[in-house]
Amino acid sequence: MPGNKVGRPLAGGITEALVQAAERIMADGGFSALTVDGIAAEVGSTRPTFYRRFPSVAHLALEVIKNRFGTGTPTDTGSLYDDLLIAQREEIAMFASPLLRKNLSGLLEAARTDTELSALCDTEFVGPRRANIARILAAASARGEIDGGNIDVDNICDLLLGPILSRSLMPVNAPLDDRLARYTVETVMTVTRARTAAHV
Repeated sequence: MPGNKVGRPLAGGITEALVQAAERIMADGGFSALTVDGIAAEVGSTRPTFYRRFPSVAHLALEVIKNRFGTGTPTDTGSLYDDLLIAQREEIAMFASPLLRKNLSGLLEAARTDTELSALCDTEFVGPRRANIARILAAASARGEIDGGNIDVDNICDLLLGPILSRSLMPVNAPLDDRLARYTVETVMTVTRARTAAHV
């Protein structure tokens, strides 16, 4: 078959160029504007070159988001409230960014129908961010702020992320702002019965 022919040699820097081109398209037109032909044409490449690096435009979109936002900044201020607030402010800034707002729903839909992409979203992006919250809770437990033995980390992560996702994906016209960051952290403080006073 023609597909068995050896393609052009891999060009240096082409992966980075594809990622940069995809980010420009995602920031401007959103996920629906991403096409293999459009991205390849923008960087002067070809479809085979694209597919040697990414199985689909959704995988490339995930790479863009990972590169742009990372997996969460480790924090250790000595205060559960302050650590959670730093993490939550970072999450809200990410979800409020045009790059994520224009592409989140499309990427989630792609992950729903692509098990490989779904697994990558979990292991390379969502999972590490939840692990960051788990470390914050573990540190608070070690300091005696909370009883770590009675904490369900997954539920705490959901309490923090759920309202942000709701405001990001639903037409509720509610802001992603610092008030939401404080409210969600204060909810977690109440649920965990933290023994430290919330900082201002």
